Amino acid sequence: MSNPFSGGFLDRLKGKGTEKIDESKLRSLASQVKKSDFEDEEKLRQIIKTLATLAGKQLTVEKEDKIVEMFYNQEINIHDMASISKLLK
Repeated sequence: MSNPFSGGFLDRLKGKGTEKIDESKLRSLASQVKKSDFEDEEKLRQIIKTLATLAGKQLTVEKEDKIVEMFYNQEINIHDMASISKLLK
């Protein structure tokens, strides 16, 4: 199964004003994530929190809830993770 963080996601995320991201940490996270992780709300929230931390962003509970809701409403495509980086701004 393909990794949802593939297809240039790392480059797109780094180009979204998050140049401080440690690429090795981001690649490590990407290598650990499975498609099924997005179906488990607890794992999804952990991924979102980890991405926010790597991007140096603080997430409010409301923003985290909104991102989770967007995943479940299929407003965020897991194969286009750049949409998450926009939400982390």
